[in-house]
Amino acid sequence: MEIYFLKRALADQLRETEFWREQDPTLPVEFLKELEKSVQCITQAPNGFAWASEAHGLRRYYEKRFHTHILYKYVPEEDRLRIVRIYNARMNPVRFIPSI
Repeated sequence: MEIYFLKRALADQLRETEFWREQDPTLPVEFLKELEKSVQCITQAPNGFAWASEAHGLRRYYEKRFHTHILYKYVPEEDRLRIVRIYNARMNPVRFIPSI
């Protein structure tokens, strides 16, 4: 399966990494490890997680340690997983879903 991060998701990843760096300099590495594990989990069952926007074909995975939502779209005919947005659960999700 091909995994593709949209530019907005990469910017989100950078924002989250910087946030965790401000909390503790060791946390960005841990955050990125958890993000990688989460993406691998999604690849195991891409249709197995809750809908974030059925109209857009977006699903949401919740990573518990850092309270991170990963919005993604699985395109089975291309066997491609598109990571659309990454945001902390404490953030307002309305900021993210309409911008897709």
